Parts: sequence; C-alpha cells; structure tokens
Amino acid sequence: MQPNEISVTRFEVEDIARYLRATLNQASRIRANAPAGSYLDSVLGRTIEGLELELAQLKFLLADPEFPVPAKEIGRPERMRRAM
Repeated sequence: MQPNEISVTRFEVEDIARYLRATLNQASRIRANAPAGSYLDSVLGRTIEGLELELAQLKFLLADPEFPVPAKEIGRPERMRRAM
C-alpha cells in the first residue's frame, strides 16, 4: 500500500455511496425550492453535479473486478438441482 492509499471494503464504499445519495436527494429538494437563477440555485447546481460525479466514480469502483471482495462473498457457486 502506498503512503496516500487507504484500505476500504466494498461495504464501506456502499455506505459512502448511500450517504452521498441521501445528500444528493436533500440538495435536489432544497434546489427545487430555491428561486431560479439565484446564487443558492447555482451553488446547489454545482454541488449536485459534484455529487453525481462522485457517485458515478463509486459505482465504477464497485463494478471493478480488481476491487477486493470480502471473504464471505467468495464461495462455491450455487449448483442447480438435477433435472428429473
């Protein structure tokens, strides 16, 4: 591990994504009540764009096959029953 790297699990990344989605929803609700073209509207617009970008990056990270998978997710695949 490099000096600037930290170790996180898939579940921690999912928790972060859940928090960011809740924050995005709250920012969208506040922006819906802000006057169009106001300073608040423009700040929230940039904030929402940033949150969407972060969520997209986390989604990409979770889909990456090199992302470490917790041991309980690794196991034998379920076998189907024999046909009769």
